[in-house]
Amino acid sequence: MKKIIMTFLAVLLVGCGTTPQPTVKLEANHFNNKERKVGLYFQRGEKATTHIYGASCLLCYGVASALTSSLDKHLESLPTDDIEQLKSVIEEGFKQRSNYVLALDDEKLIDKLPKFKGELGFAKKDFRGLKEKHGIDVLVVANFHSFGAYRSFSSYVPNGDPQGYLKGLVYTVDLDTNKYLQYQSVDEKVQPEGVWDEPDQFPGVTTSYYQAIENVKTLIRNNI
Repeated sequence: MKKIIMTFLAVLLVGCGTTPQPTVKLEANHFNNKERKVGLYFQRGEKATTHIYGASCLLCYGVASALTSSLDKHLESLPTDDIEQLKSVIEEGFKQRSNYVLALDDEKLIDKLPKFKGELGFAKKDFRGLKEKHGIDVLVVANFHSFGAYRSFSSYVPNGDPQGYLKGLVYTVDLDTNKYLQYQSVDEKVQPEGVWDEPDQFPGVTTSYYQAIENVKTLIRNNI
């Protein structure tokens, strides 16, 4: 019950922020010099699950959560290898642009950083101190925090079938200016084919989930 309450509160807070940062395309001229050193910081959620949207009261969310519990159990049993592969896709892309790509593994890296007061187009955290600390010129941050299935509700009534789902963010920061060189939000949904409700393996939803990951890999390759 505590998990349901916390997730419900998180859903209520979505959309209460400031003007969203628009997409920033990565320009080739940012890497005319392949000696420009790149750091890569990769984060992901713990496991796949069903992400519920539109169940806007606590009771509604509880009912929706109960309806998705069997699917949750299956999704949470899936390995996260395919999500980890996104890191390799990003790393390979930047190795085409730079002779030096360093993976940073500090789980609290961003949490430790001070806030940065800037306009749209600039990172909300001040990444500039990482230039000297890690000997890099550019930092790439990838955070895939939500994956598995997406299901929309009106109160506690489903609006449709669960969809394969992957949501996250990939951005690149110039460590001299704290400006975004790239900013790409990811919100990929794939409709399952045929009947989705086939426990215990839910093949339709599972296939659409893996397809969502493949679609995001293509999106990343096309934008690096």
